[in-house]
Amino acid sequence: MSYYNDIYKLRLNRYGLNYQSRMLKKREKEFQLYLSRSVYTIEFTYNNIVYVGSFEQYKQNETKSLHYLLTESAVHIDPGTIIEVGKLYDTHNLQLTDEIARELAEERLSFWMVYYLDKEEVSGYNRYVLLKMSHYLTWIGRDGETYHTLAYMYGQEDNMLKDELKSRSRMDTLYTENLKGSFFICPLNQYIQKDDYFIVGLDPFQEYYRVTGYDRQSSKGVEYVTVDPVYEYDLTPPPEKQEGDSDKDFFWLSGGKAN
Repeated sequence: MSYYNDIYKLRLNRYGLNYQSRMLKKREKEFQLYLSRSVYTIEFTYNNIVYVGSFEQYKQNETKSLHYLLTESAVHIDPGTIIEVGKLYDTHNLQLTDEIARELAEERLSFWMVYYLDKEEVSGYNRYVLLKMSHYLTWIGRDGETYHTLAYMYGQEDNMLKDELKSRSRMDTLYTENLKGSFFICPLNQYIQKDDYFIVGLDPFQEYYRVTGYDRQSSKGVEYVTVDPVYEYDLTPPPEKQEGDSDKDFFWLSGGKAN
């Protein structure tokens, strides 16, 4: 028996045949040990398979919360996927309801969106950055269907709203327009179009916004939607003309007659 071939080389190569593969396999094994001991370990289901990961705080301020989700290197999660702590939803299969919106507003539910993969070479695990969803959006698409999505709202919270009327006698501007830019970060959604009307939240704390633009290219699976606040729209369907009704009563609905 050769000590070099039968013992030394077997021990040396038990994690791989070169330095890089040995380091990767060793760190993967260390990550498995870490999961077995971590207080942040959770189970989640993705594509009908149960995985184990570590859900850990990254950073937080007054409006935004970011967490890490650490998973095995073999686990690949698409950006834009929505996670409820302890669960994982395919964005297209998550059924949003008013009850979910209410529980979200009361912080009885905690939804997170997979923002991006924080790639580290030879780390032994994947580290995903998750963004906490803060708002529930409703709108009517161009096809007439009602759509919903979860989103995080980013606004210039450092600036005061400047919707104020000033005196002419002081030679100041009569009306200062609201220059506070806001946008939503949400999973990629093909049904969001410019000039769509967002209803945000539920009564009695609803707000209303008009879509002024969107970016679907900067981050894979994620959409950035810029919005302006607007007054509430009357979405009541227009009355239908009945037999005996006068054309004059429906002039503004029909657009009148061409000469």
